[in-house]
Amino acid sequence: MNLFSRYYIFIILLLSVLLIMALFIFDGNKKEQKAVPTSISLNKAHYELIMKEREIIFATAVYSDGSKKNISKLGTYTTTNEKVVTVDSSGAITGTGLGAAKVSVFFEGLTETFSVSVSEKRLSVNVKDYGAYGDGIHDDTSSFQQAIDHLAAKGGGDIFIPYGTYILKPIFLKPKINLVGQSRDQVILKLSDRANDEYTRLITMNNDTKVQSITCDGNYQKHPNGTEHMHCIFAFDKNNLVIENNRLMNAVGDGISISGSKETSNYVTVSNNIILENQRSQLVIEQTNHLFIYNNKITSKTGRPAIHFEPWEEIQLFDAVITGNNISTNSSEYCVLLAGSDSGTARKGHSGYFFHGVVFADNVVEGPECSMLVMDTSGAEIYNNELFVSDIFVWRRNKDLSIYSNLIKGESGIQIEGGDNGRLISTGTRIFDNTISSAADGINITAGAERTFISSNKFNGIGKGNGVYLFASDSIVDTTISNNIFLNFLDGVKTSSTKNEATAELTVDSNTFETNSGYALLLQGENFNIKMVSNQIKDTSGVFILIEPHMSINNVLIKDNVITGGKRGIYQSDNGKGSLKDLTISNNFIKHTTGETNDSSMEAVIELSSESMLVKDVVIKGNLLIGNKVNEIRVPKSLIGSVEENKFN
Repeated sequence: MNLFSRYYIFIILLLSVLLIMALFIFDGNKKEQKAVPTSISLNKAHYELIMKEREIIFATAVYSDGSKKNISKLGTYTTTNEKVVTVDSSGAITGTGLGAAKVSVFFEGLTETFSVSVSEKRLSVNVKDYGAYGDGIHDDTSSFQQAIDHLAAKGGGDIFIPYGTYILKPIFLKPKINLVGQSRDQVILKLSDRANDEYTRLITMNNDTKVQSITCDGNYQKHPNGTEHMHCIFAFDKNNLVIENNRLMNAVGDGISISGSKETSNYVTVSNNIILENQRSQLVIEQTNHLFIYNNKITSKTGRPAIHFEPWEEIQLFDAVITGNNISTNSSEYCVLLAGSDSGTARKGHSGYFFHGVVFADNVVEGPECSMLVMDTSGAEIYNNELFVSDIFVWRRNKDLSIYSNLIKGESGIQIEGGDNGRLISTGTRIFDNTISSAADGINITAGAERTFISSNKFNGIGKGNGVYLFASDSIVDTTISNNIFLNFLDGVKTSSTKNEATAELTVDSNTFETNSGYALLLQGENFNIKMVSNQIKDTSGVFILIEPHMSINNVLIKDNVITGGKRGIYQSDNGKGSLKDLTISNNFIKHTTGETNDSSMEAVIELSSESMLVKDVVIKGNLLIGNKVNEIRVPKSLIGSVEENKFN
């Protein structure tokens, strides 16, 4: 082959390599491209207010990948005439003067504008003008329905309800009809004793309707055999609903139930209500997009949950902001359920139906016997809450869930559990900046999880559970535990598994472990690619590696940790024939450990006790040992060559 031919072949090969690299880089960049907002959608193009009336707008960013995000509090706003309408940073508009104006919302280079008209008053009728008694004796159903029908024929308006107790069978609002009571405490709409016990809802809402300043009494005592679908307020496939400043109580079913088909209900505001003692749930959300649930007081002493998301259609759902609520319940199951699907839809094809973009923030939840249950969500955020609950239970399939800046007190802190034999697991869960006080585990992960990040939390125990316990009944992959504080647990971080499942890619980095009775890290079961680096360990033993029968632990790095005052430094033992391979213990500083005697231990500060030939590829190097009870490194004869360049004082 001549020189020219060799040169030609070289050029061809070089160009081929460059082309492959370019394609790889292009594909990598393509995968890393983030979705960008392409438009802003609003629930209304035109708002009609009266003087001093305040209404929250729903502004939603639609992204290039089809996802949606509530930007009502993230956008910036302008108004063409503040003398007519003002708008605050949360996206609430208020009528300030008669006339018309336009309001614009801006978000990441996008703009959307809507119009607002403000009038002195809205068309209104008094329900007593249609023959209503309000005396708690007469049935006023026909008077209410006549007022509704009459006002609807004129294009809508307010049904004014003066002081009184109104006995009603179900009433049905028509579009643009509002029920407005004179006072929540002195206007009572009560379900008739004679109402049937089937699908009987006291108030059924319609598009563009409001229920305001009334007490709804579902009269459970006179309907003890009623179906669970007997609600105070109900809507199905309706849009632009406002439920505010009411007392909703004593229903056979739910205080509020918002549902729909695959078309869904949309744009629902539930605010400043007192919701209590309804017999199924206090507030139920089924097929509903775009929710504001804020500043409500929700209580139950009948063992029922407060907020219950229960979608059962095979659809994706978007955007719920739940904030500023005070919730108390003695339920023994769950206090709050945030869900994107039921069991059937979640498992169908294992693709998952999600509720996207749930925000649960600045709430107080008191339910010491019940869980806050999160399942089948995507991009949900739980932050700035005070949660006095049994636990936060993250179940089944959740994607990119963030739990941060909460005060959590309970039996357990946070539990993450997959389902359906490892096919429904949470991925991308981020838990950070929380204060977690628990009687059992601070965080417990079981039955599978991927890409879990646990950082900058403060964990407080009572000496019984573990700070973080990873039990791989299905594999738990890619977990990072960093910059946390662990106080008063048995073990700080503990792993375990069933046969053929593993904890893999675990990093325990830069944490503080203090006054724990066991170890900062305890490894047992199947473990692969474990890093324990740069941790501060005080009055707590360092690391315990327990080899179990027929299980393997591979590639463990224990490096740059400071261990002072615990019982043990680094200790390995076994309770049957398993294997340990690729263990590195390097550059750790260990001082003043007190020793712990058992039948198989020599109490050395670093000790590998197994004589099994299945323990191999060990490096113990560069460690500094000072003032420990048994200031030695002890290993079986087969591993003596693995010990080098350590310092003793």
